[in-house]
Amino acid sequence: MRLIGHGIDIIEISRIAGMRADHPDRFLERCFSPGERAYAESSRRCDEHLAGRFAAKEAAMKALGTGWRSGIAWTDIEVVLLPSGRPTLRLHGKAADLARELGITSWSVSLSHAEHYAVASALAMG
Repeated sequence: MRLIGHGIDIIEISRIAGMRADHPDRFLERCFSPGERAYAESSRRCDEHLAGRFAAKEAAMKALGTGWRSGIAWTDIEVVLLPSGRPTLRLHGKAADLARELGITSWSVSLSHAEHYAVASALAMG
């Protein structure tokens, strides 16, 4: 297995909290899958969990090498937990198509958050 791409992103948790406050339904539906929302909303630290997933989506786009062009939607990249609890990515739509074109067959993802920031790293492997 070889490394095809790597991305990293950091975000202020207050930015996510502000988006939730200003545009609650629209922001959540546009950026997160139902599973991501359910996971975050089941926690007292909802904004931290959402921020980590937001950063992971940004990191994945960097690993794909495209940024947010080519018609890729936020919900085309979904953070899911493996049975072990380890996070990984599930791609849909245009993001999945691009990953196939690049030969990406798996992802290694790391998420972390503290009081003010969330960070994520995404390694695209193939």
